[in-house]
Amino acid sequence: MTVRREGIGKSRLESLSDGIFAFAMTLLVISLAVPVIPKRDAPDLLPMLISGMFSEFLIFAIAFFILAGYWLSHHRILRSIEYVDDHLIWINILLLFFIVLIPFTTSISGDYDNVLEAVLLFHINLLCASALLTLVWLYIREHYEELTIEEEPKLGLKRIESAEKFRALAIPAVTILAIGVSFIDPAKSMWCYLLIPVIMVIAGRVYPRLRNTA
Repeated sequence: MTVRREGIGKSRLESLSDGIFAFAMTLLVISLAVPVIPKRDAPDLLPMLISGMFSEFLIFAIAFFILAGYWLSHHRILRSIEYVDDHLIWINILLLFFIVLIPFTTSISGDYDNVLEAVLLFHINLLCASALLTLVWLYIREHYEELTIEEEPKLGLKRIESAEKFRALAIPAVTILAIGVSFIDPAKSMWCYLLIPVIMVIAGRVYPRLRNTA
């Protein structure tokens, strides 16, 4: 089934998405609350309070780079088409709903990383966003047969399909692992996300070699 060229140009959807991604990434910094202490006590207390914010810095960094990864994947997915239909618009809007929630779940899980429910909110938020981003990719792959990638007109999505599929599954897989770990130790479950850059490096190195040897 091929989508007819009706609806709106993808630039409108990309502009909305870029704005929301940028806003969510900027809003993350609000989760890092500046310690409020008297100036006269700052030399003695501030270094200890800053070191005590390590878990908040960690969750901030994790959320920021995951959002950056979502944005990059979103760009790569939409570059293959010129127009978007109503179904794709609403899938994308639902994705943006969970993107906007990430600063909130980041803040609450950073402040209460020892509370299972708070940490689970963050993990489930990422899982929903990852699932919807994957759904956007699957919808385009299934319903948009006439792809318009200028630099890859013949290969379309097939050239990058294996690597992108591997990357698309990375965050959901790590998130499910983190959910399991959170029932044992909520705070340490956040460390699971450090596996994501390792997986991305593997995808970037292994799949080009496989293509060259194919």
